Amino acid sequence: MTRCPRSPGLTQAPAVAVLLGTLWLAGCASQAGPFNGGEENPGDAYTQLGIAYLERGNLQRAMSSLDRALQMAPDDAEALQAMAMVYQRQGESELADETFRRALDADTDFTRARNNYAAFLYDRGRIREACDQLEQATRDTQYANRAQLFANLGQCQRELGDLDAARASLTRAQAIDPRSARSYFTLAELEHAQGNHARARNQLEGFMRLAGTSPAALLLARDIARAEGDQAAAAFYTEQLDAANGAP
Repeated sequence: MTRCPRSPGLTQAPAVAVLLGTLWLAGCASQAGPFNGGEENPGDAYTQLGIAYLERGNLQRAMSSLDRALQMAPDDAEALQAMAMVYQRQGESELADETFRRALDADTDFTRARNNYAAFLYDRGRIREACDQLEQATRDTQYANRAQLFANLGQCQRELGDLDAARASLTRAQAIDPRSARSYFTLAELEHAQGNHARARNQLEGFMRLAGTSPAALLLARDIARAEGDQAAAAFYTEQLDAANGAP
Protein backbone atom coordinates (compact mmCIF):
# COMPACT_ATOMS: atom_id res chain seq x y z
CA MET A 1 0.00 0.00 0.00
CA THR A 2 4.93 2.33 -1.15
CA ARG A 3 8.36 3.82 -0.72
CA CYS A 4 8.42 2.64 2.83
CA PRO A 5 8.80 -1.10 3.12
CA ARG A 6 7.44 -2.56 6.29
CA SER A 7 7.27 -5.87 8.07
CA PRO A 8 4.01 -7.81 8.09
CA GLY A 9 2.16 -8.24 11.34
CA LEU A 10 1.38 -11.51 13.10
CA THR A 11 -1.24 -13.61 11.44
CA GLN A 12 -3.58 -13.22 14.41
CA ALA A 13 -3.31 -9.42 14.36
CA PRO A 14 -6.24 -7.39 13.08
CA ALA A 15 -5.90 -6.40 9.45
CA VAL A 16 -5.64 -2.73 10.34
CA ALA A 17 -2.65 -3.45 12.55
CA VAL A 18 -1.07 -5.54 9.82
CA LEU A 19 -1.39 -2.74 7.30
CA LEU A 20 -0.68 0.24 9.52
CA GLY A 21 1.25 -1.05 12.50
CA THR A 22 4.23 1.11 11.60
CA LEU A 23 2.31 4.00 10.05
CA TRP A 24 1.98 2.40 6.66
CA LEU A 25 3.07 5.44 4.66
CA ALA A 26 3.80 8.08 7.22
CA GLY A 27 7.51 8.21 6.47
CA CYS A 28 6.86 8.73 2.78
CA ALA A 29 5.92 12.37 2.58
CA SER A 30 8.42 13.01 -0.21
CA GLN A 31 11.96 12.65 -1.31
CA ALA A 32 13.00 15.65 0.72
CA GLY A 33 16.29 17.32 -0.04
CA PRO A 34 18.33 19.71 2.10
CA PHE A 35 17.02 23.22 2.58
CA ASN A 36 18.68 25.73 0.31
CA GLY A 37 17.86 29.32 1.04
CA GLY A 38 19.06 30.34 -2.40
CA GLU A 39 16.56 28.25 -4.35
CA GLU A 40 14.58 30.09 -6.99
CA ASN A 41 11.23 29.22 -5.42
CA PRO A 42 11.26 29.88 -1.67
CA GLY A 43 7.87 28.19 -1.26
CA ASP A 44 9.33 24.92 -2.52
CA ALA A 45 12.29 25.34 -0.20
CA TYR A 46 10.00 25.73 2.81
CA THR A 47 7.99 22.71 1.68
CA GLN A 48 11.11 20.53 1.51
CA LEU A 49 12.27 21.84 4.87
CA GLY A 50 8.87 21.03 6.39
CA ILE A 51 8.98 17.53 4.94
CA ALA A 52 12.47 16.99 6.34
CA TYR A 53 11.21 17.99 9.80
CA LEU A 54 8.17 15.73 9.37
CA GLU A 55 10.34 12.75 8.54
CA ARG A 56 12.38 13.43 11.70
CA GLY A 57 9.25 13.66 13.83
CA ASN A 58 9.62 17.37 14.61
CA LEU A 59 5.99 18.27 14.01
CA GLN A 60 6.13 21.81 15.39
CA ARG A 61 8.90 22.89 13.04
CA ALA A 62 7.35 20.95 10.17
CA MET A 63 4.09 22.84 10.62
CA SER A 64 5.88 26.18 10.85
CA SER A 65 7.78 25.58 7.61
CA LEU A 66 4.73 24.26 5.78
CA ASP A 67 2.67 27.23 6.98
CA ARG A 68 5.26 29.50 5.34
CA ALA A 69 5.12 27.47 2.14
CA LEU A 70 1.32 27.63 2.02
CA GLN A 71 1.32 31.36 2.66
CA MET A 72 3.35 31.69 -0.54
CA ALA A 73 1.38 29.08 -2.52
CA PRO A 74 -1.95 28.13 -0.88
CA ASP A 75 -2.71 25.45 -3.48
CA ASP A 76 0.67 23.73 -3.52
CA ALA A 77 -0.22 20.02 -3.51
CA GLU A 78 3.11 18.85 -2.06
CA ALA A 79 2.88 21.25 0.88
CA LEU A 80 -0.78 20.40 1.45
CA GLN A 81 -0.24 16.64 1.59
CA ALA A 82 2.72 17.09 3.94
CA MET A 83 0.58 19.31 6.18
CA ALA A 84 -2.16 16.66 6.10
CA MET A 85 0.34 14.13 7.41
CA VAL A 86 1.35 16.52 10.19
CA TYR A 87 -2.32 16.80 11.18
CA GLN A 88 -2.66 13.02 10.99
CA ARG A 89 0.22 12.49 13.40
CA GLN A 90 -1.22 15.10 15.75
CA GLY A 91 -4.55 13.26 15.83
CA GLU A 92 -6.39 16.06 14.02
CA SER A 93 -8.39 13.72 11.82
CA GLU A 94 -10.87 16.23 10.38
CA LEU A 95 -8.11 18.66 9.43
CA ALA A 96 -6.04 15.84 7.96
CA ASP A 97 -8.96 14.61 5.85
CA GLU A 98 -9.75 18.10 4.60
CA THR A 99 -6.12 18.84 3.77
CA PHE A 100 -5.54 15.56 1.95
CA ARG A 101 -8.59 16.33 -0.19
CA ARG A 102 -7.29 19.84 -0.87
CA ALA A 103 -3.99 18.36 -2.04
CA LEU A 104 -5.76 15.99 -4.42
CA ASP A 105 -8.05 18.75 -5.68
CA ALA A 106 -4.93 20.79 -6.44
CA ASP A 107 -3.29 17.89 -8.29
CA THR A 108 -5.52 14.95 -9.17
CA ASP A 109 -2.49 13.04 -10.51
CA PHE A 110 -0.53 13.23 -7.24
CA THR A 111 -0.29 9.49 -6.68
CA ARG A 112 1.86 9.60 -3.55
CA ALA A 113 -0.68 11.86 -1.84
CA ARG A 114 -3.52 9.57 -2.92
CA ASN A 115 -1.64 6.59 -1.48
CA ASN A 116 -1.05 8.45 1.79
CA TYR A 117 -4.70 9.49 1.91
CA ALA A 118 -5.70 5.85 1.45
CA ALA A 119 -3.53 4.93 4.43
CA PHE A 120 -5.22 7.64 6.48
CA LEU A 121 -8.67 6.37 5.50
CA TYR A 122 -7.73 2.79 6.31
CA ASP A 123 -6.48 3.85 9.72
CA ARG A 124 -9.85 5.49 10.36
CA GLY A 125 -11.68 2.27 9.44
CA ARG A 126 -12.96 3.75 6.18
CA ILE A 127 -11.86 0.69 4.26
CA ARG A 128 -13.98 1.00 1.13
CA GLU A 129 -12.94 4.62 0.65
CA ALA A 130 -9.32 3.59 1.07
CA CYS A 131 -9.74 0.91 -1.59
CA ASP A 132 -11.32 3.45 -3.94
CA GLN A 133 -8.34 5.77 -3.54
CA LEU A 134 -5.89 2.92 -4.11
CA GLU A 135 -7.74 1.77 -7.22
CA GLN A 136 -7.28 5.25 -8.64
CA ALA A 137 -3.64 5.32 -7.59
CA THR A 138 -2.84 2.02 -9.33
CA ARG A 139 -3.82 3.55 -12.68
CA ASP A 140 -0.65 5.63 -12.60
CA THR A 141 1.52 3.41 -14.79
CA GLN A 142 4.55 5.67 -14.30
CA TYR A 143 4.56 5.55 -10.49
CA ALA A 144 7.89 4.20 -9.29
CA ASN A 145 6.34 2.01 -6.59
CA ARG A 146 3.27 0.82 -8.44
CA ALA A 147 3.77 -2.75 -7.20
CA GLN A 148 3.41 -1.50 -3.64
CA LEU A 149 0.17 0.25 -4.59
CA PHE A 150 -1.24 -3.08 -5.79
CA ALA A 151 0.00 -4.80 -2.62
CA ASN A 152 -1.77 -2.15 -0.54
CA LEU A 153 -4.91 -2.50 -2.66
CA GLY A 154 -4.85 -6.28 -2.26
CA GLN A 155 -4.67 -6.02 1.49
CA CYS A 156 -7.46 -3.44 1.50
CA GLN A 157 -9.66 -5.68 -0.67
CA ARG A 158 -8.93 -8.61 1.59
CA GLU A 159 -10.20 -6.58 4.55
CA LEU A 160 -13.43 -5.97 2.62
CA GLY A 161 -13.77 -9.71 2.05
CA ASP A 162 -13.31 -9.45 -1.72
CA LEU A 163 -10.78 -12.26 -1.84
CA ASP A 164 -10.77 -12.80 -5.60
CA ALA A 165 -9.99 -9.13 -6.18
CA ALA A 166 -7.37 -9.22 -3.42
CA ARG A 167 -5.69 -12.24 -5.00
CA ALA A 168 -5.68 -10.51 -8.40
CA SER A 169 -4.16 -7.33 -6.98
CA LEU A 170 -1.46 -9.17 -5.04
CA THR A 171 -0.60 -11.26 -8.09
CA ARG A 172 -0.40 -8.05 -10.13
CA ALA A 173 2.02 -6.61 -7.57
CA GLN A 174 4.27 -9.64 -8.04
CA ALA A 175 4.06 -9.39 -11.83
CA ILE A 176 5.14 -5.74 -11.73
CA ASP A 177 7.88 -6.36 -9.18
CA PRO A 178 8.75 -9.99 -8.38
CA ARG A 179 10.64 -8.70 -5.33
CA SER A 180 7.51 -7.22 -3.74
CA ALA A 181 7.98 -9.19 -0.52
CA ARG A 182 4.84 -8.07 1.30
CA SER A 183 2.59 -9.24 -1.53
CA TYR A 184 3.94 -12.77 -1.06
CA PHE A 185 3.25 -12.72 2.67
CA THR A 186 -0.25 -11.31 2.31
CA LEU A 187 -1.09 -13.80 -0.42
CA ALA A 188 0.26 -16.62 1.75
CA GLU A 189 -2.08 -15.55 4.55
CA LEU A 190 -5.01 -15.34 2.13
CA GLU A 191 -4.37 -18.79 0.63
CA HIS A 192 -3.89 -20.37 4.05
CA ALA A 193 -7.16 -18.88 5.31
CA GLN A 194 -8.94 -20.39 2.30
CA GLY A 195 -7.41 -23.82 2.86
CA ASN A 196 -5.03 -23.63 -0.10
CA HIS A 197 -2.08 -24.68 2.01
CA ALA A 198 0.29 -25.72 -0.78
CA ARG A 199 -0.19 -22.36 -2.49
CA ALA A 200 0.25 -20.64 0.86
CA ARG A 201 3.50 -22.50 1.46
CA ASN A 202 4.83 -21.52 -1.97
CA GLN A 203 4.00 -17.87 -1.37
CA LEU A 204 5.55 -17.91 2.09
CA GLU A 205 8.71 -19.51 0.72
CA GLY A 206 8.86 -16.67 -1.80
CA PHE A 207 8.54 -14.15 1.01
CA MET A 208 11.30 -15.79 3.04
CA ARG A 209 13.64 -15.84 0.05
CA LEU A 210 13.17 -12.10 -0.32
CA ALA A 211 12.87 -10.92 3.27
CA GLY A 212 14.24 -13.72 5.43
CA THR A 213 12.49 -15.14 8.45
CA SER A 214 10.56 -13.19 11.05
CA PRO A 215 8.31 -14.22 13.94
CA ALA A 216 5.28 -13.56 11.73
CA ALA A 217 6.64 -15.69 8.90
CA LEU A 218 7.64 -18.51 11.25
CA LEU A 219 4.21 -18.48 12.88
CA LEU A 220 2.50 -18.73 9.52
CA ALA A 221 4.92 -21.46 8.39
CA ARG A 222 4.10 -23.45 11.53
CA ASP A 223 0.37 -23.07 10.97
CA ILE A 224 0.66 -24.14 7.33
CA ALA A 225 2.75 -27.18 8.29
CA ARG A 226 0.17 -28.19 10.89
CA ALA A 227 -2.64 -27.80 8.36
CA GLU A 228 -0.75 -30.03 5.94
CA GLY A 229 -0.15 -32.63 8.65
CA ASP A 230 3.62 -32.18 8.54
CA GLN A 231 4.35 -32.50 12.25
CA ALA A 232 8.13 -32.53 11.79
CA ALA A 233 8.06 -29.22 9.93
CA ALA A 234 5.61 -27.80 12.46
CA ALA A 235 7.95 -28.77 15.31
CA PHE A 236 10.91 -27.24 13.49
CA TYR A 237 9.12 -23.93 12.96
CA THR A 238 7.91 -23.95 16.56
CA GLU A 239 11.53 -24.24 17.74
CA GLN A 240 12.56 -21.45 15.40
CA LEU A 241 9.67 -19.29 16.59
CA ASP A 242 10.53 -19.87 20.25
CA ALA A 243 14.15 -18.93 19.56
CA ALA A 244 13.10 -15.80 17.68
CA ASN A 245 10.85 -14.79 20.58
CA GLY A 246 13.58 -15.43 23.14
CA ALA A 247 11.88 -18.40 24.79
CA PRO A 248 14.16 -20.41 27.11
